[in-house]
Amino acid sequence: MTDLRNLKVLNAAFVLVDTVHASAEQLDIRRVPKLRNQLLRATDAVPANIAEGARGSRPEFAQFLRIALRSADEVGAHLMVAMRVQALPLETYQRCESKRVVVCKMLHGLLRAVEEQHARGGAPAAREQRKE
Repeated sequence: MTDLRNLKVLNAAFVLVDTVHASAEQLDIRRVPKLRNQLLRATDAVPANIAEGARGSRPEFAQFLRIALRSADEVGAHLMVAMRVQALPLETYQRCESKRVVVCKMLHGLLRAVEEQHARGGAPAAREQRKE
């Protein structure tokens, strides 16, 4: 069983959650009334899907990583909308987006490793992605 606290990507996803939640307070919700809720829900889904998938088989884990990636893409879209309608300052957008990009790169790498391990029939990749 994988110790979730040792997954680097999960820790990075929590940094994204912390950054976006803190930044959401700056959203001018008069411009886009429902955007804050959508942004926070999508952000929270990223670590939730990583954690849920890490407990399953390799194919299940890969599927949950894909869902986490889609949620991270949704976060990016919501951030872009907020910035473009001037509901979120550019500096705040850039801070959140940089955290999101880190998580996406890590998710892509882990997904690739999980799929390669599954193809070879080896050990679960989640265990290989622990903190040093």
